[in-house]
Amino acid sequence: MVASQQPSDFESDSGVSFMNLALNWLKFLSAAVVLALVVGCGGGGDETLAATSVPEPTGEVAPTPDAVATRNGRDFVVIATDAPNPNFTAFDKFGNVIGFNNDLMSRLSAVADFEFEFVVTPHEGVLENLDSQANYDFDAVMSSLVIPDEPRAGIAYTLPYLEAGQVLMVLADNSVVQSVRDIQPGMAIGVVENSSGEQAALEIARVSESDLHRFDSVIPLLQALIDDELTAVVVESYVAEHFANAYPQQLKIAGGSDRSNWISQKGYGIAVAASNTKLLEQLNQAIVQVQNDSTVERLTVAWLIPSGTINAGESRVPTSASELIIGMVGTLDSMDPASDPDLMGWELKQNTMSGLFAIDSSNALVPMLAAGLPEISADKLEYTIRLRSGIRFPDGSELTADDVKWSIDRSAGLGSFLVNNYLKDSDENNFADDDAVQVVDAQTVKIVLKEPTAYFLDLLATPPYAPISDECYNLSWDLSSSCGGIGPYTIASRDAEMIQLKANPEWPGRPVPAFENIQIRFFTDPEMMLRALAGFQSIDVAWTGLTFEDLTARRDTDIDGDGTPDVKVWTGPAIFKSYLMFDHAAPPWDNENVRQAAALAVDRDALTEAVFNGSRKPLFSPIPDEVPGHLATLPARDLERARTLLLDEGYSGSNPLPITIWYTNDAHYTVLEEAYADAIKSQLEETGVFQVSLQSAPWDIYRPQVGQCGYPAYLLGWPTPGDPVNYLDASSWTDFFILNPTTGFCSNYENEAMAALIESSRSELDPAARTAIIAEIQQLWAAELPTLDLTQETRQALALSKVDNVRIDAMGFLHYEMLTKDGG
Repeated sequence: MVASQQPSDFESDSGVSFMNLALNWLKFLSAAVVLALVVGCGGGGDETLAATSVPEPTGEVAPTPDAVATRNGRDFVVIATDAPNPNFTAFDKFGNVIGFNNDLMSRLSAVADFEFEFVVTPHEGVLENLDSQANYDFDAVMSSLVIPDEPRAGIAYTLPYLEAGQVLMVLADNSVVQSVRDIQPGMAIGVVENSSGEQAALEIARVSESDLHRFDSVIPLLQALIDDELTAVVVESYVAEHFANAYPQQLKIAGGSDRSNWISQKGYGIAVAASNTKLLEQLNQAIVQVQNDSTVERLTVAWLIPSGTINAGESRVPTSASELIIGMVGTLDSMDPASDPDLMGWELKQNTMSGLFAIDSSNALVPMLAAGLPEISADKLEYTIRLRSGIRFPDGSELTADDVKWSIDRSAGLGSFLVNNYLKDSDENNFADDDAVQVVDAQTVKIVLKEPTAYFLDLLATPPYAPISDECYNLSWDLSSSCGGIGPYTIASRDAEMIQLKANPEWPGRPVPAFENIQIRFFTDPEMMLRALAGFQSIDVAWTGLTFEDLTARRDTDIDGDGTPDVKVWTGPAIFKSYLMFDHAAPPWDNENVRQAAALAVDRDALTEAVFNGSRKPLFSPIPDEVPGHLATLPARDLERARTLLLDEGYSGSNPLPITIWYTNDAHYTVLEEAYADAIKSQLEETGVFQVSLQSAPWDIYRPQVGQCGYPAYLLGWPTPGDPVNYLDASSWTDFFILNPTTGFCSNYENEAMAALIESSRSELDPAARTAIIAEIQQLWAAELPTLDLTQETRQALALSKVDNVRIDAMGFLHYEMLTKDGG
């Protein structure tokens, strides 16, 4: 069979008769096997037996007359090959030869200025035929042909166009195996079956049959290595180099990629008649050129590297001093600033798109993209804000008031409740008016509210208000955006497994980020993330997704065995609270004394220690301890007073008060919820008066029931697990429960004095006066008990001991600009 290229037809001056080609086709059809000059590579890297060294090119014989024919004034060369011999040669649907050899010869012929044609030829006698003075069939032989140490008489070989060896690949953190000399009995060594790697493992590395593990191809072989099923594998050098470069954090070549680490080596060449010195010289010169211009490297990747999917897993390489890597469990669903709050997404947005105002690592509200505090109108509805000048977005465009208006209008149009619930809405269509945000001049913007909102600057620190560039975003949702805004870091790249951040010189905040590069890696489960931290030290901080048990089990871990802890726990403010909710319209919770008795009977310290092993702290207010304005007003445990209150209502040991408390049973909040409810039951029953029954339901049943007042008393948490509160202000922990007594989490609690205090706290702009109002709210809360708050849970991070300045704010966000580490 003839598969031709350059040209595809046959001409009389080609030096090859049509009859000879036809005979060759018949020989090919009758051959039991295809050409096996020396059994060569196949299966894209599943290599076969190799010579042990690469000799110098041969063929230094006396010059002979030119044996190369011509066509159309150019030399024309006919080349014998075998096909199919994946991936060196194969056939396309038209019967043409394709593959590594064809593409390489196309380039060689262009450099050497000759035309060529492949002839698929049976292997028997092919070299003898090439040496024959009467050979009219072909001028050269090109297959996966290994240059021998001693060429047969009359045959010359070109310079090797591809040189390869057998090498050991190991995991990137393997410091034991540096060469075949380090292979010990009992080590599992992998090879591709019937390959040069198998031969090298058996004959050179002396691996025993019991330790040798054979695979049918390279991809499953490497996957077994990554999965810790093997100690090392033996593969072709070019395969090893490709995958070591593709997965440098998981794989490496034992001892390095230098040829001195090759177990064996071979060179692939083209055979010509020794007398054909002209063709030999043409090919050698062309081979030198295509090696220098990376053609061979490119074709090796295109044709000889096996394709397939490898699950690389976590990096096994410790982090560098110049970069900090943070691990999170979960997926990043959205980087669109208009999206609803979530801990992971909002944290990344806060670090890549600052607002006009920002919450710093000490929980202070500071101007960021705003030049200073706003001018507020007498009616407290209009905020006029001057912008910092000369600040640019990552796309190079300059921040202007038009950008602020466009960004906030965009969030409003996409339905952001944090915008539409607060900005002017004169037609009451639940969308902010077009003129709610007004451009005064290029550097000044005016924002108009629907009613006075004392914490509006805190809202301006949230992502839906962050200025973004209309030259990067469009008006519709852009969940996968990598645009960012003007934050301490810009987004350099993003995929499902990681997001790469780069320090932003345009960011006006302080301190200047310590790291030029920060990488966020996303894990599917906590164990993988913890292994990366304490096992490989391939991340610096294990962050979102850890349980308290994970933290306590790994704290003070001594990784290197020097007696010094290499892992440290960092604790931030509480971002979650747990509480009992009562239906104030249902007996017995419509009775203030009964509610107070329950408040006096619970022992918060015992709950946090006995149930949560210290992962939670007692909460004596509806507002967590480190939120500005917190005041502890709820009573400590007093069983005697609790009994007295119940006796005053006619209840006693002989006339107990039966109550039912509901809780979730599907780990919506914690796997300890049943133990939590049991502990509360026991504490209430210590009064000798409360008689508690416990009931439970999964969240999808529980949530509708509490919204419909289906349960008279039940355990809840705030906010929803995985979400932050909407903004950093005391009201984000209180107002919802007062303003929604019959919707959301039904409490049926109504109190005019409390409603008036909430209204005053919303409109009072004087900080001191407002703090006093928030204190009054908490005092009245302790008397009325809209909720009986019990425990609060902090955010914690686990970091290598070399990491410092881990700062977590009261929203639960890590401040990347603060992070440092030894050598960083």
